[in-house]
Amino acid sequence: MRPLHLSLLLALPGLAPGVGWAQAVPRTDSLRAGVLRVTFEPRVETWSSQYRNGRRSPLGAPFSGDSADVWFPSVTRLERDIRTVMGLTAFTATLGHDPLAIRAERRTTAIGLDFGITSTLAVSVMMPLVRVNVQETYRLGPAGSNLGAILAGDSVRYRTFFTHFDGALTALGDSIAAGAYGCPAGPACARAQALQAQGQELRDALHRAVYGTVDTVAQYLPIRLSDAGQSIATIVSGIGRALADTFGIAQFSRDTFLLPLTPASGAGLDSVLRERTNGLGLSPFGANTARRYRYFAGDAEVSVRYRVVGNRHWAAAAALLVRLPTGHQDSPNDAFDLATGDHQTDLELRVAQEITVAHRFWLNLSVRAGQQRPGSRERRVAPWDSWLVSRNALARLEWDPGDYLAVDFAPLLRLGDHLGAGLTLGYFTKGRDRYSFATAADSIALATQFGAPLAASILDAGTSERRTRIGAAVTYTGPNVEGGLSFEQTVSGYGGLIPVASVFRIVMRTSRWPF
Repeated sequence: MRPLHLSLLLALPGLAPGVGWAQAVPRTDSLRAGVLRVTFEPRVETWSSQYRNGRRSPLGAPFSGDSADVWFPSVTRLERDIRTVMGLTAFTATLGHDPLAIRAERRTTAIGLDFGITSTLAVSVMMPLVRVNVQETYRLGPAGSNLGAILAGDSVRYRTFFTHFDGALTALGDSIAAGAYGCPAGPACARAQALQAQGQELRDALHRAVYGTVDTVAQYLPIRLSDAGQSIATIVSGIGRALADTFGIAQFSRDTFLLPLTPASGAGLDSVLRERTNGLGLSPFGANTARRYRYFAGDAEVSVRYRVVGNRHWAAAAALLVRLPTGHQDSPNDAFDLATGDHQTDLELRVAQEITVAHRFWLNLSVRAGQQRPGSRERRVAPWDSWLVSRNALARLEWDPGDYLAVDFAPLLRLGDHLGAGLTLGYFTKGRDRYSFATAADSIALATQFGAPLAASILDAGTSERRTRIGAAVTYTGPNVEGGLSFEQTVSGYGGLIPVASVFRIVMRTSRWPF
């Protein structure tokens, strides 16, 4: 999950003094010199679905329905190979319908201190404590599933199968090259060449299914009694008989390709997830519903704010904020880990202004522009939309996050002396991240692992973001305290995987003379 999701789903900009002070940053109001303001801001962010290039889908989509979606590249590749190589053009690989349901939650409790240096200049410090929780419920192998898990204990049988298959194809190719079967011309030679091509295509497809490719890890095969399983068994047997009976190559005639007997189960999935040598090396999903409560610090913020102008009808302020690397990055070894910050230094410039109309209506506009400083992080090098990637692709990479721009518009209506209500409209855009290997040795090590060069920049795609959100809020300002409630919803997202997040926030503030 992207670390910036929490910080970008901020609530209303600050509103005119006397009604909207409790809304949230950025604000235009200023403290008097020597005044200390304490802010307590709990915020709950939840989501169970996400946008991918404008399309909304459940978080558990990789295990739901068929694999025509690119969420699960190994199953998608398997489906394409079976349609092409086996001739089953209508085949749909599926793990069943709605087997995995996920709900993610991030609860942030932020404590902020603002101190007035002069009547127009103030400094602020904010430190968040974050609790993350992921609940997942799955039931693999429901009615309609036609895939079963590849088990690590079957590796010897697969290795033997491919050794015999490769030997038979090599022997056939050598015989063709030596002029057997009437080659280079004649009907027998044409049949031998056609069988060699068919066998090689089948061998490559089955090898991808069992061992994966550079950007996928092998996980599932069709079960034996499915249409695809029976087709695979028939074609393998047919090629073996043709090699032996027609062309005298018998070392492959008795081999069968091992296929799962039953649909994928919880135990099979745990085996796929836990396998570290050639598998995923991920934390298992758990049984039924798993609750993962973990506590981390978020990225702390230090800022200085200057009120440029302030009168009855118009106010404007500018702030420079530094976001410190104190948060928790999500782990590449846990498919359900949530970040509490990007854990690197960010610089952000904020400009906010408020226009007052007839003492009861405020138009609030704020703009935030941020530069995220380069850093490093561990990632599994694979296409950005690969949900489950082999542990062998893990590498520590140099990371340069894209810069961002956010615009928030928040009109508010004063309902009484102390009460106000309003709406929010927000737009956020971020440039593409840039990944690279820290050293040439890291790139060589990964290429050696997969047998082909693999660029770290493959992770860049899908890291740019555009999103919009809407919300509503109610605020109260009393003699000694300020308070506010707000609710926001992300309504569109393009570029990467963007949570369809609902955010509920409470803001409470009080100001005192500390000296």
